[in-house]
Amino acid sequence: MRIGFDAKRYFNNITGLGNYSRWLIDNLNNQIPQSIFLFHSDKSFDQEKDFNVITPRYSLLKAIWRSWLVTKNLKKEKIDIYHGLSNEIPFGIHKTGIKSVVTIHDLINKRYPENYQLIDRWIYDLKLRYAQKYADVIITVSEQTKKDIIKYYNTNETKIKVIPIGIAQRQNKPVEPPSPYILCVSSFTKRKNLKALVQAFKSIEDKDITLKIVGSYGETANEIQRLTKEDSRIELHFNISNEELNNLYTKCQFCVYPSLFEGFGIPILEAFSYGKAIATSNISSMPEVGKDAALYFNPSDPNHIREAIIQLMDIDIRNKCVKKIPKTLKLFDNHVLINDYKLVYSQLMTTI
Repeated sequence: MRIGFDAKRYFNNITGLGNYSRWLIDNLNNQIPQSIFLFHSDKSFDQEKDFNVITPRYSLLKAIWRSWLVTKNLKKEKIDIYHGLSNEIPFGIHKTGIKSVVTIHDLINKRYPENYQLIDRWIYDLKLRYAQKYADVIITVSEQTKKDIIKYYNTNETKIKVIPIGIAQRQNKPVEPPSPYILCVSSFTKRKNLKALVQAFKSIEDKDITLKIVGSYGETANEIQRLTKEDSRIELHFNISNEELNNLYTKCQFCVYPSLFEGFGIPILEAFSYGKAIATSNISSMPEVGKDAALYFNPSDPNHIREAIIQLMDIDIRNKCVKKIPKTLKLFDNHVLINDYKLVYSQLMTTI
């Protein structure tokens, strides 16, 4: 069995889709290393692991190679199954005889079209429409996304399989932070709803608690900087290293994640993996991930966010949530979920 993967996100994205790609490919490579082939349109990339990486012969073609021309390379490498890891598969693959799998993480471009330029909306819709129609199997990371695919594209439900993203539980030793702080790991975009979080936190009178917001610089970064300029209790950290992020997770009191919509919600699982309680939104896929181990709020109401934060500042309430984390993490066990992927590939091989 020779499985090809779209590796763009694996090499280029440090959060979200990149984390998912690395989680899946690295775990599969540990179990079936001779079966994994990565297709990446950029010749310049950092490769720390021993992978079979296929790139285009001519760099000038990389813009169209990933979406069109890669099918020639798939046939040349005798790939049995190709897995598009971020909402798309190459056009024309249904004519090659190669089986295809696509992971569709979310349909945020359909739910919030106002957040995208017209050309981007058209391109995303074109790729999604082709992928959901011609992929042999569609994998989604949540029931929320499955419902959205059926709603917006009337997709055949029988070809959609829900497999959540897994995470390894860390062996964490309790660490008391030098000064108590709340951690929010989120990109600075409108959908992440950081303005409401800042408003909620600024209304809390406790002067001994700090809020640290960590994430990639986005279109709301300047606005959030202006809103937090006069409050020394709020710290913004942009584009930090994995080591810095690990340190922040380890030492925080608890986490908060106020997003307006998610296809999954990796920061919730990340918080759990560090043994940290989290307050998060009560909509879309967030309750699917947090189960009964998280505290929930209405993300559109800063007062409700404020109340949830104040609740988790109470050590007894925080500990009640923390005690439920191990049971929740078992539902996202790496071994079980990676075996689900291997089963998908094995079943497709029987139809070749």
